[in-house]
Amino acid sequence: MNIQSETVRKYVLNRLEDGSFTSGMRLPGSRKISEELNISRPVVQSALDTLVNEGILKAAQRSGLYVEPEWRQRQIRSSLLVFKSEKPLPWLELFRSELGGQLPELHISTQFRRCPLEIITTAGAQSRHDEFIDLMPILRECYPDLTPFYAEQLHPFTWNGRLTALPFVFSPRLIAISRKMLREAGCAEPSSGWVIADLMNLLAGLRRKFAPERIFSSHTVRTFWLNFVLSCGGSLFDPENCAAVQFDSEEALDGFRAARALRGPGEVREIPPQECAVMIVDRQTYRRIQDGMSDEWLFLPIPGNVPGRTGISMQATELFAVRRGSMDQSLVLPIIRFLWSEKFQDHLAELRYGIPIRKSSAEKSFASGLGPDSLFKQYCHQIRNDYQLHDPDLTALISNGIDQILAGAGDLEKEITDLAYVVRQYMKYRGIGYYDASA
Repeated sequence: MNIQSETVRKYVLNRLEDGSFTSGMRLPGSRKISEELNISRPVVQSALDTLVNEGILKAAQRSGLYVEPEWRQRQIRSSLLVFKSEKPLPWLELFRSELGGQLPELHISTQFRRCPLEIITTAGAQSRHDEFIDLMPILRECYPDLTPFYAEQLHPFTWNGRLTALPFVFSPRLIAISRKMLREAGCAEPSSGWVIADLMNLLAGLRRKFAPERIFSSHTVRTFWLNFVLSCGGSLFDPENCAAVQFDSEEALDGFRAARALRGPGEVREIPPQECAVMIVDRQTYRRIQDGMSDEWLFLPIPGNVPGRTGISMQATELFAVRRGSMDQSLVLPIIRFLWSEKFQDHLAELRYGIPIRKSSAEKSFASGLGPDSLFKQYCHQIRNDYQLHDPDLTALISNGIDQILAGAGDLEKEITDLAYVVRQYMKYRGIGYYDASA
């Protein structure tokens, strides 16, 4: 497709993305689009016909073109899906501008459900690894020498020798506490060496002053509880053998008790995190929401059940992945080259957005030492990423089950034990066993 055709295609797709064109809406006529873009009508009509063939538009005889109601479900060529976040990803503008010139056919989306290329987060990269191609040969072509990078960050996304998603920024997680709300509740500030018991005392004090929905906001959705399981010495599975379920161990149960106390009973009502007393944040999330954090906040490591485990948390990562069967692999090499480039990695450092995968950029990122940066740097060596949620159905079973247990008021130990039994039987009869992530 030539440059003018791509311009017409982008005209339609961008208006779908920003909501100017909506499902079922009649498009302007080809004459009007031709005049607006200063492109000939035959080129405009040809590009629109291509979108009809892709299932984005549909033609009605003598009536024109309409937006297909299910357009979001289509997978279009040369497209990259970026995960949705509450605030715009601050690096996306540079990503668009730099790659837009190199790859004019690339459409960057947050609205389509499926695209050949994706920017995803940790849980999706691990649970959906079977959907993606091996990126290691392309990475080696772009960067034969991995020593300038935190190459160990590749291991959690390498399955049986295949690199199924490429990390470009990562972070540990911290707990942020509103000092203003602490003062209003008459609570003393906990110290950096705090443990789970200190967290429980803090929650009791806050609940004497504030409604349950004002206590806690989690930006890690279902898996916020996993931070406490890890910090208490537990895990979902044996790190050496993922067929061995361990989330009903006493250590893991300590973590679930802390998570239930923090979350509170019933449905979690979504309110802005800045209005809550406590939230779990990674450095990426903090960068996206810090403009709205007008009050003074205290940042602390995630507590464990003993002082020596303070600061252990689950890793937050942003990664690039390519679906199997993709016809857009010619786009992959320039995207990988750019994501790990000094220019883009230094841009992440300037934004103080996560920890860049390039070591020199990571050092620049922490040069100022402002705010919670010293803690993010201190605890970046204590992140855990061996969740081994390698099967999407298994991931949904465990996540949904634990969410329901934590939201309820039943016997937590019994219900977690029952869920662990179900998971063991599910894995047995599905034949889910050990994946060698280091091979």
